[in-house]
Amino acid sequence: MDALKKHFQDGDQFAARNGIELVTLEPGHAVTRMVVQPWHHNAVGIVQGGAVFTLADFAFGAASNSDGTVALGVNMSVTFLKATRTGTLTADAREIGGSSKLGSYTINVTDESGQLVAVMQGLAYRKKETHPLPHAR
Repeated sequence: MDALKKHFQDGDQFAARNGIELVTLEPGHAVTRMVVQPWHHNAVGIVQGGAVFTLADFAFGAASNSDGTVALGVNMSVTFLKATRTGTLTADAREIGGSSKLGSYTINVTDESGQLVAVMQGLAYRKKETHPLPHAR
């Protein structure tokens, strides 16, 4: 699991450039974290929805790929519940069901006080191929 966690943390350049850290990776579960920076703000001074979505999407991607098989998001829906300006945001993605081809995930994004900022639902398509981990080369 450590090699897979490193694979996602090092390999997702978009998440890295947005300051997102992969904190936890377990089968069907991932947690990501982002310390809010000025570049995460929109024109009215709150965290831009795309930044919240990226944080949640990285958790979703890691959780849905946590068994080492390539899984790709095919649908995501988001409900924004609370605006935030500062602090640390955390996304917790958990598999809630699925099959050999599909996986359904709920992703909760919370602020430092544990209040919900956004709730997301993701559907992943599981491919037959596995991730080319560095130790396997």
